[in-house]
Amino acid sequence: MRSWDPMRNFPELDALSDDEAKTLILTTQRKVARRPIILLGLLLVLGLAAFLIASFVSTRGLAGGAIIGGLVGVVAIGYMVLVIKPLMRAEFLKQGYPR
Repeated sequence: MRSWDPMRNFPELDALSDDEAKTLILTTQRKVARRPIILLGLLLVLGLAAFLIASFVSTRGLAGGAIIGGLVGVVAIGYMVLVIKPLMRAEFLKQGYPR
């Protein structure tokens, strides 16, 4: 299934219909992301990122808070792409995709 969203772009699933691919992606993403070590790693990375970003960015006012929130969001996306997506790809291969 091809998509601009990095967490939905899995060429292994091109043979499936869009609905089947979306369902498989969502169930696999839940399965992978709910592993305790992955969830703990995400929370630790986001906490560390929030602390470091807040240390270097002026937090006065709403604009500072918005900048910190946006940067922490970018870190969360990076974690998903660099950690969760390879685990999802491995899970798809374990399930026998591509077929």
